[in-house]
Amino acid sequence: MCKAVFDMNLPDEAIRLLNDRSATTTLATTALDGTISLVSIRGVKAPEANIILLAQPGGAQIDQELMRHMETNSLVSILCVSTSGEREIAYQVICSVIEFQTTGPLYEKFLDELRARTVDLKGVWVLEPVDVVDRSFSLGTETRAM
Repeated sequence: MCKAVFDMNLPDEAIRLLNDRSATTTLATTALDGTISLVSIRGVKAPEANIILLAQPGGAQIDQELMRHMETNSLVSILCVSTSGEREIAYQVICSVIEFQTTGPLYEKFLDELRARTVDLKGVWVLEPVDVVDRSFSLGTETRAM
């Protein structure tokens, strides 16, 4: 199991949103040339309050960017949004990339869940939240969730 470096726990509502399969989740990374890459993530899970798992998003560019973020200790960002009736719930989770697993308990747990959805999993990125911003209010207001 990964040990939390920043020892930050996600708020319950952010965990629920990250684990909601119907929510829209976008990963933001920075390319070597400084441009921002955005990719929609279908396989995301928060099995614990201080760990986020991403199924390998696919595409060599995103994998390379995640690897570089891990090696340089730079941060990535996940935006998770769900609309329920008239209310939009959104959290931005700023994360440190901890490791890429192809075996182990986190990988195995995620693999079992994805098998139920007939998704092949080649690996899982382990991220650790360092900050959370509640982006639920679309009128330009934002508040720190922690």
